[in-house]
Amino acid sequence: MPKVIICLIIFFKLIQLYPQELINDLKTNPYTYDIKKNVEKNSILSIPFIDDFSYDFSNVNNDLWEISSVFVNRSYPINPPTIGVATFDGLNQFGRPYSINSTIDGNADTLLSKAIDLSAINTAYFLFYYQPQGIGDMPQIEDSIILEFLDNNLNWNIIWKKEGTSSFDFKKKVFLINSSDYLHNNFRFRFRNKATLSGNFDHWNLDYVKLDEFNTSLDTSSLNDVSFVYNISSYLRRYSQMPWSHFVNYENNELKDSINVFLRNNRSSINVGYQYDVYNKGSLVGHYPTLGNVRNETVLDYDSIGNFLFSSPSVSVSSSFFNSNEVDSVTFYIKHIISTSISDFKNNDTLKTFQRFYSTFSYDDGSAESAYGINVNGAKIAYQFKLNHPDTLRAVQMFFPEMLDSVSNLVFELTIWDDFQGKPGNILYSQDVNPFHTENGSFHTYELNSPLGLSGTFYVGWKQTTDDVLNLGLDKNIISNNYMFYNSGSGWNNSQFQGSWMIRPIVSTKEIFLSNYQNREFVKIYPNPCTSKFTLSGIDNGILNIYSLQGKLIKNITIDSESQFIFIDDLVPSVYILHLSCELGYFVKKLIVK
Repeated sequence: MPKVIICLIIFFKLIQLYPQELINDLKTNPYTYDIKKNVEKNSILSIPFIDDFSYDFSNVNNDLWEISSVFVNRSYPINPPTIGVATFDGLNQFGRPYSINSTIDGNADTLLSKAIDLSAINTAYFLFYYQPQGIGDMPQIEDSIILEFLDNNLNWNIIWKKEGTSSFDFKKKVFLINSSDYLHNNFRFRFRNKATLSGNFDHWNLDYVKLDEFNTSLDTSSLNDVSFVYNISSYLRRYSQMPWSHFVNYENNELKDSINVFLRNNRSSINVGYQYDVYNKGSLVGHYPTLGNVRNETVLDYDSIGNFLFSSPSVSVSSSFFNSNEVDSVTFYIKHIISTSISDFKNNDTLKTFQRFYSTFSYDDGSAESAYGINVNGAKIAYQFKLNHPDTLRAVQMFFPEMLDSVSNLVFELTIWDDFQGKPGNILYSQDVNPFHTENGSFHTYELNSPLGLSGTFYVGWKQTTDDVLNLGLDKNIISNNYMFYNSGSGWNNSQFQGSWMIRPIVSTKEIFLSNYQNREFVKIYPNPCTSKFTLSGIDNGILNIYSLQGKLIKNITIDSESQFIFIDDLVPSVYILHLSCELGYFVKKLIVK
């Protein structure tokens, strides 16, 4: 059955089941870097070749890959062998549809390795793990993922192909390479997929690609690796982030007693140590475990027990770790580390997270996997928030992903309610605004015409003036449905679609610094040109990637203070592209090194 007909059947079934609430697949990916990703082709790699995509940026490692249009992420997989995957979809390397109006399947993403020298060995093995769909869109039977090898006559040969299907646990594929056709000094491999080319559809997740010399069957029966599985969630009991002034003096109510840390043992040593360290402005302010350097655990193989969770006892949280003399915004940088055997692949043994305290309340993690809306004129959605002391609501941030069928000309009523028995009560404030679609994943800030004093529980949302679906960002990795209410005319109910709406109220006694966080002028680098170092100011936390003009990642730096020196004395004189990913969005600047 053609995919268009299948999609229409599914759509009308959804309409029958949920005549008001809808979720839609994204049409673009705002978290893919908008820079050139093709890199120089003159380097030859040696084995072993290993990439488990565990790095915390959305590009592949350009030291290993020559061409890529995939999305590296931790959002779409379910129980990956190691944290992070490369996701194939219907979007190009810039996160845009290959063909906006296409209704048929075609060649989509490509992930091409650099040249690898296999000329000195008799037999190699190639392994990888794959999963269709995950929490994304299911690839149909006419969709596929394909593996190809380059032979010594420079011909691409299909080695493996898998047709689309619904999600299942990651499966391992292994291929032995003993033909002289492939054991040459210019061997390459590539994955590619066929998908609907008009949006973020037909997902395949790829993990742990490994190419090495084959000696015994033990080489392919075990990864010999222990890894984190997912990002560590917020240390806060209710929110992903909250204002510092509403946290101080309320730590015991706002902090979790413990956090969930999932590990997966892929047939490696069962003796694993774990610790996490908390930093504020570069200084160590907290260490777990409080007694000893590491917590030693027996982590059995995944095939025996599934993911391992620290449960007896759980990983505790101390309020003393989150202490600062700041009076406004504070960011804590947290490093989670596992100690594993010497032979274990080390790239996935450290996990970096942030606990942020800004002027916003937030349930979401900052990334959308779907878009949410209601198709009823006059319908209302309301998001519940709770203040620990009276404060002033000055603005509301919302993320409307670009859906290509923009509704930015429509008006909706930004609305604030008080609380009545755990649900929205009286309207306290209303203001006509329009959806503002962003291409780079940043939130749009709606300043209130007049600041609103609030106390206790309040609700932020909207009332629709048309039956058009507004497509608000929906984070599917954090479930906040207890606080998400909608009313399509028959009273308030909790949203039926699991996730977190991407709505963030800004409360502060101070004036808002910017009317729109998409303004880039407050992020400054100086001096520029520079020689051995430069200063980055305007952002107090985030990830800074420095790229060559060819798109090669040169440096990956964690930013954890508002103004800090970036040392670049190891860079050759040239022009570089700085890409800063932070709470306020994505910032791209040019740097000249003399």
